[in-house]
Amino acid sequence: VVSTQSTGPKPTTAQKKLELAKRTQGLLSQNVANQRLILSKLESCKISSEKRTLLETLKKLQESHETIKASLACLDKSERKRKAPPPAKPAASTTLGASTNLDLRPKEIIVKNCNNAEELQEHFSKFGACTVIPSGVGVIIGFDKRRDAEMAYVKREDC
Repeated sequence: VVSTQSTGPKPTTAQKKLELAKRTQGLLSQNVANQRLILSKLESCKISSEKRTLLETLKKLQESHETIKASLACLDKSERKRKAPPPAKPAASTTLGASTNLDLRPKEIIVKNCNNAEELQEHFSKFGACTVIPSGVGVIIGFDKRRDAEMAYVKREDC
């Protein structure tokens, strides 16, 4: 008799990999516990033939531990590849006017050899909202909009 009942949605590849990673991690934990047990038996063992057998078993456990770790690393690597960041977006537009791209060009003007911040604030505020910041090289005028900074630069006057 064939059953037509559904057992639920099929697990996705990511879910399968996650389950496999959990199982692998459990195997690693069990392997470490077994190695500890064998080491404690080795310490108390006085018969050389038993020691040899325990050492061989320990060596096999260490080899399997390395194999399990390597498979877990492969799972992690494939998961990281799958979650790789999307490719970089094209550079921002360099044209003035309407654009759908973010304009990351500078909105600041540096005025050298002039330290009268109040006078500069008064002059450059004609072109748009701005802040004046004194610095070691002169005064930095930061505008809210790139277009305002360009107009101020084009129509600049000597301080």
